[in-house]
Amino acid sequence: MPQSLRRPDQELAYFVKNQLQSSSGNRPALVKPDGSPLIIPETIQFKRVASKKTGSMKKWIPTRLNEFVADLDRQTIVERSVDLTQNDPNAASVVDSFATTIVGSGLMPHPILEAEILGISEDEATAIENQQRNIFNIWSPFADASEKMNFGQIQFLAQRMTVQYGEYLFLGSMIQDPARPFMFALQSINPLRLKTPSDLSKIENIKDGVEIGPRGEAVAYWIKKSSSAYKFHSDVSANFVRIPARAGHRWKVFHGFPVMEPEQFRGVPFLAPAMKFFKDLGDYLDAELVANVITAALALFIETGSVNPVTAAGKMAVITETGYKDDGSEYDQRYEEWSPGTVMYGQEGQKPHMLSGDRPGRTFDPFTRLILRTIANSVNIPYPVLFKDFQGMNYASYRSAMLEAWRVFKSRRKWLGDKLCQPVWSMLMEEAYLKNKLKVRAFYRNIFNYVSCEWIGPPKGQIEPVKEVSADVLAIKNGLKSREETMLEQGREFNRTMLQIQKEQKAIADKGIVFESAKDQNNDIPGTTQGRQMLIPFEADADFEVEEDGNGNT
Repeated sequence: MPQSLRRPDQELAYFVKNQLQSSSGNRPALVKPDGSPLIIPETIQFKRVASKKTGSMKKWIPTRLNEFVADLDRQTIVERSVDLTQNDPNAASVVDSFATTIVGSGLMPHPILEAEILGISEDEATAIENQQRNIFNIWSPFADASEKMNFGQIQFLAQRMTVQYGEYLFLGSMIQDPARPFMFALQSINPLRLKTPSDLSKIENIKDGVEIGPRGEAVAYWIKKSSSAYKFHSDVSANFVRIPARAGHRWKVFHGFPVMEPEQFRGVPFLAPAMKFFKDLGDYLDAELVANVITAALALFIETGSVNPVTAAGKMAVITETGYKDDGSEYDQRYEEWSPGTVMYGQEGQKPHMLSGDRPGRTFDPFTRLILRTIANSVNIPYPVLFKDFQGMNYASYRSAMLEAWRVFKSRRKWLGDKLCQPVWSMLMEEAYLKNKLKVRAFYRNIFNYVSCEWIGPPKGQIEPVKEVSADVLAIKNGLKSREETMLEQGREFNRTMLQIQKEQKAIADKGIVFESAKDQNNDIPGTTQGRQMLIPFEADADFEVEEDGNGNT
């Protein structure tokens, strides 16, 4: 190749190749198909402190579990998580806070149809979206196969199960009942019933009750039959029901969990990393409470000297109980009661000692807060938000904590909408189409476009409504945010809100009502001193100045 036609990278490759050949006595060098040299990389590693086996890390030897032991280990964690949720007030608060904030009264569907892709007009797309909302609203009260919950309450249960059990489990049922507008319904199943039958434990593709396909996908689920108070089923396969994950493209089992590890087939409770802290803190609080109760009930201790204290107490007893012990022998129980304000004159040789009532000590509150902060870190939620302790917080710190927590809640909400709500929505729309209640063209050809949907949850709330609404107005005015996006953040649906505003405006016009805000839109917002300053940028095109304080805040 002429020197003038070579590119710099070609010249470099040509030079390296010649150097390799010359250094090896003109022997052919190992090169890639494009002629570049094949150089085997050499990795240089340095010893990490984390791997040392001396000093304080000498006995740190993590235990690797086989599949059978790992299944039992996970089941123990789930049972302890359930026990904590039912008996520990802090654990119960964590579970309920997640479900209330993420789901609340339920995620609502927001259909998103691309009219251009579907080959329909925007008006037709809007009409179809309204049909879909109406179908969902009719079906939601009948979503539960047991007729106890609507779909919003099913979502709430699913989120509680995800925190408490690490996963949710529902069966998709088709119920033929003339009282139901649609046959499709969900049946909730306790995840503890999902397990591997004891006589099938050696089958490699059954992992903790989930039958796995060649790509790691769930093929079927082994669910144990329910036991009664008078009949307990053993864990043999005869007492299980194998339910396929899908029938064609329709889901029969809705099983979901946050995937935290590769090749993970079952969920782990959110409380697992901090479970020991929950238990120890609960025991500590219980012991401290009992100590305070005893201190409050036993006001003083009497030193009797040489007198037998049992004999002295028996002589002063005013309450006597008799009964029988477990061995059949009788017992005589005596009590001595003092009323508040009682003056007692002791006998010779007796000396009173007042019991100290300074429990808990000064370190009690900071110590318990430290433990609760550690627990909050384990679930990635700021301590003030998770345990609702706002003592000593100002607006800035509280807002920062809320924003940090809201990032977690939004991601969990998105996960629940994608994993549970969206498949349910798809199956409902398919049944509605087959029943001719959803009137669309070429449904199966464009099924994924017709069932496209976002799920809207309750808003995060506003700490200072005037500032936050003004910020939204400013973003909309400058094209940084749409009105629909703003309403979605507040848990409202754009089209329905516009229709409601249209109805209200028509009713106001028909009645001839004129509000003060329409007469003078520059009036200050009632109850505030900054209303005119906040509204000026949005009502006029004039330039305005942004002032900053000494901390750089606008």
